[in-house]
Amino acid sequence: MEYFAKAMAELLGCRSCYVAVLSAAGLEEARIGDAPADPSCATMVERFARKGTAEDIASLEPINSRTSFVRKLIGAEPPVKSHSVIGRFASDERTTVVFVAGWRPAALAASEIPGLAHTVRPLWKAAHSLARQAPGQVDAQLWLEELTFPAIVVDHGLHIYAVNRGGRVLLAKRELLRMEGGRLAGSCASVTESLRGAIGKVLIESGTHGWFNTTVPLSTDRQQFAFAKIGAVPTHDKLGQALIVVPQFDDVQGAHCIASAFGLNWAEERIVARILQFQCPRDTGAELGLTEATVRTYTKRIMLKLGINRQSEFFLLYHLTQSPFGAGRRENWVSRPASDGRLDEEGPMSLRTAGKHSPD
Repeated sequence: MEYFAKAMAELLGCRSCYVAVLSAAGLEEARIGDAPADPSCATMVERFARKGTAEDIASLEPINSRTSFVRKLIGAEPPVKSHSVIGRFASDERTTVVFVAGWRPAALAASEIPGLAHTVRPLWKAAHSLARQAPGQVDAQLWLEELTFPAIVVDHGLHIYAVNRGGRVLLAKRELLRMEGGRLAGSCASVTESLRGAIGKVLIESGTHGWFNTTVPLSTDRQQFAFAKIGAVPTHDKLGQALIVVPQFDDVQGAHCIASAFGLNWAEERIVARILQFQCPRDTGAELGLTEATVRTYTKRIMLKLGINRQSEFFLLYHLTQSPFGAGRRENWVSRPASDGRLDEEGPMSLRTAGKHSPD
């Protein structure tokens, strides 16, 4: 249900999604987003589910965003006008699936509905199949190679068991990580010990408190910012082994992830990208056609929306949005959507294509 909720939110361009499955055993619910569970909605959800739908296509339609029913399921509507979508379909498991997604910045056009409705059931089947697949039946090297970032599987003694293509390239460079006698080592003794300690903690915590992951800095150099995310290997037959993933720093993608997570507009996203490039306000202003003072003002506003106090915390948010594990996503950060997609000074401004600049 969570896989499906995430897929539907991304498909519809929404920030939250509620999913309920009605079967003979009762109603099961799952949601992504900020809305807390509200038992008072169960009756209305069941009523909607029992209305029935066509066997070959899902029912998909816009719904009045201001109804208390929707707000209880996916959270309060943002200050700017937003839209939500409700859908229903019968699954192959003899259950009825109901979902409500929001908040869309634009209303769902009538011409979009038929195509989107045809994709709902295949998404559910794919999510259901993924959830039913026993982790122990998955070939470790196959799923390791599917990871975009460099990934390495080690035990508590840092013995290397598996490495994907990106990981082999990373180890060959011998800059952030390297292999010594079949064991993983960092760029210095302190990094190696930090990796060893984090892996030990992950293996203990994951066994007693469920899914757990942690972050270890590999380099704090401004020109080579790098870190590793460490978690338990997600297969039952790999107990005692940890997965190390090293996200490759991408300021543009990082800014996009932060903007998506916190509802920043297009112009604000460009400023965040330049902060992640270590650009000073003067250089940022020169690129965006703003004064240094205006850039500082908008940076402060962005930080208020993100709930942070220091610019260094932009990199912490980058950590969270790039986490390859189930935990580590932003959960306690409060965001407020932006009022529009423009930044102005005395009049309209032009945002030019981002370019790399050396830190000042």
